[in-house]
Amino acid sequence: MSNEEFALGAKEVQETILVLNLSVAQIDLSITEGDNSVNTLIDSFTFMSQHISQIQASSQLIADMAGETEGVHEQQNLLVSEAGELSNKMQQAVIAFQFYDKLSQRLGHVSHGLSGLAEIVSHEMRVKDQDEWESFKSSVRKGTTMREEEELFELIFDLKMPINEAIEIMKGRMRDRMHQEEEAEEDIELF
Repeated sequence: MSNEEFALGAKEVQETILVLNLSVAQIDLSITEGDNSVNTLIDSFTFMSQHISQIQASSQLIADMAGETEGVHEQQNLLVSEAGELSNKMQQAVIAFQFYDKLSQRLGHVSHGLSGLAEIVSHEMRVKDQDEWESFKSSVRKGTTMREEEELFELIFDLKMPINEAIEIMKGRMRDRMHQEEEAEEDIELF
C-alpha cells in the first residue's frame, strides 16, 4: 500500500476543517461561559469576605460595649471562630477558582492549536510543506505556558510516545506534584 491510498481528498479535508472549527468554537464558547460563571463566583466570595471582616469587627465592638456581661465574651469568641472557619472555606474556594484559571488557559492553548492546524490543512501547498509543520509545532510549543503542557509536548512530539502512555505518565506526575504541595502546605504553620 502506498501513501497515496491514505491521502485525503478535497472533501475529506473540508470535513476535517469543519470538525476542527467546530471544536475550536465549542472550546471558546465553553471558556466564555465558564469565565462568566467564575467571575460571578469570585465577586460573590469577595463580597462575603468583606462582610465577614465587618461581622468580626462588629462582634468585637459589641463585646467591648457589653463589658463583663455574662456569656457575651463566650458568644463573641464563638462568632469570631465561626467567621474564621467560614473565611478559611472561602479561601479554599478561591484556590479552586485558580484551578479553573489553569483549565481555561489550557483550553485556550488547545483552541489556538486546533485553529492553526485547520489553517495548515486548508491549504494544499502548506499541508505538504515540512517547514510549515515545523513552524506550526514551534508555535504550539511556544504557547505552552504551564509545566505540564511543556512536558506533554516533549513526551508526544520529542519522544514520539503513544498518547495513552503520555497521558498516564502525566497523570502520575501531576498526582505526585499535588501530593508534594499538600505536604508542603501541612508544614506551613498558620497563626
